[in-house]
Amino acid sequence: METALDLPQLRTFFVLAQTASFTDCARRLNRTPSAVSHAMARLEELAGTTLLDRRGRGLTLTPEGRRLYQACEQVFATLEAAADDLRRSRAQSRGLIRCGATVEFGSSILMKHMPPFLAEHPDLDVDFTLRPDLLEPLLRDEVDLIIDCVEHPLPALKQFPLFRETYVVACAPALRKAFRLASPLDLDTAPVLSLDKAGAWWNRFLAAVPEHEQPHLGRIITVDHIRAMIHASVAGMGVLLAPRYAVLEELRRRELVALFPAIRPAEDRFALYLKKARAGQEKLRHLTRYLQSLNPEEFGS
Repeated sequence: METALDLPQLRTFFVLAQTASFTDCARRLNRTPSAVSHAMARLEELAGTTLLDRRGRGLTLTPEGRRLYQACEQVFATLEAAADDLRRSRAQSRGLIRCGATVEFGSSILMKHMPPFLAEHPDLDVDFTLRPDLLEPLLRDEVDLIIDCVEHPLPALKQFPLFRETYVVACAPALRKAFRLASPLDLDTAPVLSLDKAGAWWNRFLAAVPEHEQPHLGRIITVDHIRAMIHASVAGMGVLLAPRYAVLEELRRRELVALFPAIRPAEDRFALYLKKARAGQEKLRHLTRYLQSLNPEEFGS
């Protein structure tokens, strides 16, 4: 054989063998009988053997043609099964959104707001990945979009601003009374809760404190999860710095009281990120528009 057999010619041969008629084969493939005849002549040339017995009125296969037909049955059955799998996969992907979000935002805010979206779009399902590091899952296509307070200025990504994330310093009322917490300097002796032992979590607050009121944070208790930190502060373990939206209920119920209201810690900017190559997908446009419509006052802005 001089060269590889051509797949369209094999398809034509396969249909011709089934119909045993150049006219019927041409009709099924939306081609002309002469085009079918030409394709078969070229296929036999490439195969280096006669595949069709054209003698008499009928059209039959030679022994070589029957062997090739059996091979075509296996090949086209495999291709059709693969095409079915791809169609099912596309159908599933059209109805599924994989959303990544930071842990506290996802659990405190996002989950409360998803039921109306899902009710409005019953053809869509949303799966959630809540974790602190979101960029790599997005770049690896493990999620379709992410909601993050970390900036990701990458050329391949499209950004949609969402809201400002403000922070509050708070503690249990009994702790405020016990340590007479009236000034940031009082944090020198009071226990403070931080995501890290070095207290870098508090930098956004310390940067906003006037120099003459700068505390040294002498007693740092590490709690590496914001929700756990909130529970610890409610229990009186220490002073916390947390996103305002995360403690709105605790502040309303007076389980926590805000400290130093004149000092505004540095804010974060939440945004939605997705790959530019996916930005045209209708399902992602629906969710993006919905998230942009949420009321930022709920987040403590």
